This record gives sequence, C-alpha cells and structure tokens, in this order.
Amino acid sequence: MKRKYANRIVNLEDKLKAQRSIKDSEKKRNEMRLNLYKTQDEVDNKKETLINDIEVCLKQKISKQELFWIKWKII
Repeated sequence: MKRKYANRIVNLEDKLKAQRSIKDSEKKRNEMRLNLYKTQDEVDNKKETLINDIEVCLKQKISKQELFWIKWKII
C-alpha cells in the first residue's frame, strides 16, 4: 500500500520521506521476524530438553533392597 502511494508522489522530498518510511517499516518487520525465529528456536530447545528429561525419568529402574532387619519380642 505504501509502495503504491510512494510511486504516485511527484514531489521528490515527499517521495524520499515515503521511501524512508517504507524502508524503516521493512527493517522493523525483518527484526520482528528474526526475533520470532529466535524465540521459536528457544521454545524448541526447551521442549527437547523436557522430552529428554522425561525419557530419563521413564528409563529409571526401581529396585528393592533390604537394609536391615529388626527382630523383637513381646514379654
């Protein structure tokens, strides 16, 4: 939308301002996109860590071992 408007402007100064605005908007969009990808990577890494932790917990073996005996009598 801004590009079509910028192409219709006859005054060079106004056209320059419009082009600068377009450039700034594109830069902001690219930064936001990059931030989104970084955040998605962080979420994926945390998810992978949680999955690995759960797998470790599931692989644990429970064993039973007698530690000592108590013998007593009622008199």
